[in-house]
Amino acid sequence: MDEEVDNNIILVTVATFPEAIEAHIYRSRLENEGIPSFIADENVVSNQPWHSIAYGGVKLRVRDRDREKALALINEIRYGAETLTGDAIDYQAPECPVCNSLNLKQKPISGIWPLIKSILFLYPMRTRVKLTCLSCGYRWQLDK
Repeated sequence: MDEEVDNNIILVTVATFPEAIEAHIYRSRLENEGIPSFIADENVVSNQPWHSIAYGGVKLRVRDRDREKALALINEIRYGAETLTGDAIDYQAPECPVCNSLNLKQKPISGIWPLIKSILFLYPMRTRVKLTCLSCGYRWQLDK
Protein backbone atom coordinates (compact mmCIF):
# COMPACT_ATOMS: atom_id res chain seq x y z
CA MET A 1 0.00 0.00 0.00
CA ASP A 2 2.89 2.36 -0.66
CA GLU A 3 1.45 3.43 -4.03
CA GLU A 4 0.49 7.05 -4.41
CA VAL A 5 -2.95 7.74 -5.82
CA ASP A 6 -3.39 10.91 -7.86
CA ASN A 7 -6.86 12.24 -7.08
CA ASN A 8 -6.33 15.40 -9.15
CA ILE A 9 -6.75 14.17 -12.72
CA ILE A 10 -6.97 17.04 -15.18
CA LEU A 11 -8.93 16.39 -18.36
CA VAL A 12 -8.33 18.40 -21.53
CA THR A 13 -10.35 18.52 -24.73
CA VAL A 14 -8.34 17.30 -27.70
CA ALA A 15 -11.08 17.29 -30.36
CA THR A 16 -14.69 18.32 -30.91
CA PHE A 17 -17.23 16.74 -33.24
CA PRO A 18 -20.68 17.76 -34.48
CA GLU A 19 -22.07 14.26 -33.79
CA ALA A 20 -21.40 11.61 -31.15
CA ILE A 21 -20.74 8.73 -33.55
CA GLU A 22 -17.52 10.27 -34.87
CA ALA A 23 -16.35 11.01 -31.33
CA HIS A 24 -16.88 7.34 -30.42
CA ILE A 25 -14.78 6.23 -33.39
CA TYR A 26 -11.87 8.41 -32.25
CA ARG A 27 -12.36 7.37 -28.61
CA SER A 28 -12.17 3.70 -29.58
CA ARG A 29 -8.96 4.27 -31.49
CA LEU A 30 -7.39 6.19 -28.59
CA GLU A 31 -8.33 3.49 -26.09
CA ASN A 32 -6.97 0.84 -28.45
CA GLU A 33 -3.63 2.66 -28.25
CA GLY A 34 -3.78 2.68 -24.43
CA ILE A 35 -4.99 6.26 -23.94
CA PRO A 36 -8.05 6.44 -21.66
CA SER A 37 -10.53 8.92 -23.09
CA PHE A 38 -13.93 10.31 -22.26
CA ILE A 39 -16.75 11.91 -24.23
CA ALA A 40 -18.45 15.05 -22.90
CA ASP A 41 -21.77 16.68 -23.91
CA GLU A 42 -22.83 13.62 -25.89
CA ASN A 43 -26.34 13.45 -24.43
CA VAL A 44 -27.09 17.16 -24.84
CA VAL A 45 -26.01 17.22 -28.48
CA SER A 46 -27.70 13.90 -29.30
CA ASN A 47 -31.02 14.89 -27.74
CA GLN A 48 -31.01 18.50 -28.91
CA PRO A 49 -28.79 18.79 -32.01
CA TRP A 50 -29.70 22.44 -32.49
CA HIS A 51 -27.70 23.14 -29.28
CA SER A 52 -24.52 21.64 -30.74
CA ILE A 53 -23.05 25.04 -31.59
CA ALA A 54 -23.94 26.48 -28.18
CA TYR A 55 -22.23 23.63 -26.33
CA GLY A 56 -19.30 23.44 -28.71
CA GLY A 57 -20.17 20.01 -30.05
CA VAL A 58 -19.32 16.61 -28.61
CA LYS A 59 -15.94 16.80 -26.88
CA LEU A 60 -13.27 14.11 -26.76
CA ARG A 61 -11.27 14.50 -23.55
CA VAL A 62 -8.10 12.84 -22.28
CA ARG A 63 -5.83 13.22 -19.28
CA ASP A 64 -3.47 16.18 -19.48
CA ARG A 65 -0.41 13.92 -19.43
CA ASP A 66 -1.73 12.05 -22.53
CA ARG A 67 -2.49 15.22 -24.54
CA GLU A 68 0.46 15.21 -26.95
CA LYS A 69 0.19 11.49 -27.72
CA ALA A 70 -3.57 11.81 -28.29
CA LEU A 71 -3.20 14.87 -30.53
CA ALA A 72 -0.55 13.11 -32.61
CA LEU A 73 -2.82 10.08 -33.04
CA ILE A 74 -5.85 12.23 -33.91
CA ASN A 75 -3.85 14.13 -36.53
CA GLU A 76 -2.60 10.82 -37.94
CA ILE A 77 -6.20 9.62 -38.27
CA ARG A 78 -7.36 12.89 -39.86
CA TYR A 79 -4.51 13.27 -42.32
CA GLY A 80 -3.82 9.57 -42.92
CA ALA A 81 -0.53 7.75 -42.72
CA GLU A 82 1.59 8.30 -45.80
CA THR A 83 3.26 5.48 -47.69
CA LEU A 84 6.21 5.51 -50.04
CA THR A 85 6.41 2.74 -52.70
CA GLY A 86 4.17 0.51 -50.63
CA ASP A 87 6.39 0.53 -47.56
CA ALA A 88 5.12 2.31 -44.48
CA ILE A 89 7.21 5.27 -43.38
CA ASP A 90 7.15 7.15 -40.11
CA TYR A 91 4.20 9.51 -40.10
CA GLN A 92 4.98 13.09 -39.17
CA ALA A 93 1.79 14.89 -38.16
CA PRO A 94 1.69 18.52 -39.22
CA GLU A 95 2.74 20.90 -36.53
CA CYS A 96 2.57 24.65 -36.15
CA PRO A 97 5.60 26.32 -37.79
CA VAL A 98 5.58 29.02 -35.10
CA CYS A 99 5.18 27.16 -31.79
CA ASN A 100 5.54 23.48 -32.92
CA SER A 101 2.22 22.56 -31.30
CA LEU A 102 0.17 19.59 -32.50
CA ASN A 103 -3.07 21.19 -31.28
CA LEU A 104 -4.43 22.07 -34.73
CA LYS A 105 -7.83 22.69 -36.23
CA GLN A 106 -8.36 21.89 -39.89
CA LYS A 107 -10.87 23.21 -42.38
CA PRO A 108 -11.03 22.01 -45.99
CA ILE A 109 -10.82 24.78 -48.55
CA SER A 110 -13.26 24.41 -51.38
CA GLY A 111 -14.52 26.73 -54.03
CA ILE A 112 -16.20 26.92 -57.36
CA TRP A 113 -13.07 27.69 -59.43
CA PRO A 114 -11.20 24.45 -58.71
CA LEU A 115 -14.35 22.54 -59.60
CA ILE A 116 -14.79 24.46 -62.88
CA LYS A 117 -11.11 23.93 -63.80
CA SER A 118 -11.37 20.21 -63.12
CA ILE A 119 -14.49 19.85 -65.26
CA LEU A 120 -13.49 22.05 -68.22
CA PHE A 121 -9.79 21.29 -68.49
CA LEU A 122 -9.66 17.81 -66.91
CA TYR A 123 -7.41 19.35 -64.29
CA PRO A 124 -7.07 17.15 -61.19
CA MET A 125 -8.40 18.77 -58.06
CA ARG A 126 -6.00 19.14 -55.16
CA THR A 127 -7.24 18.88 -51.63
CA ARG A 128 -6.27 22.00 -49.75
CA VAL A 129 -6.67 22.35 -46.03
CA LYS A 130 -6.56 25.50 -43.93
CA LEU A 131 -4.85 24.82 -40.60
CA THR A 132 -5.18 26.93 -37.48
CA CYS A 133 -2.99 26.44 -34.43
CA LEU A 134 -5.20 26.45 -31.35
CA SER A 135 -2.20 27.30 -29.14
CA CYS A 136 -0.86 30.45 -30.82
CA GLY A 137 -3.53 31.25 -33.47
CA TYR A 138 -1.22 31.03 -36.52
CA ARG A 139 -2.99 30.09 -39.80
CA TRP A 140 -1.59 28.50 -42.97
CA GLN A 141 -2.59 26.27 -45.89
CA LEU A 142 -1.55 22.70 -46.55
CA ASP A 143 -1.81 21.00 -49.94
CA LYS A 144 -2.45 17.25 -49.89
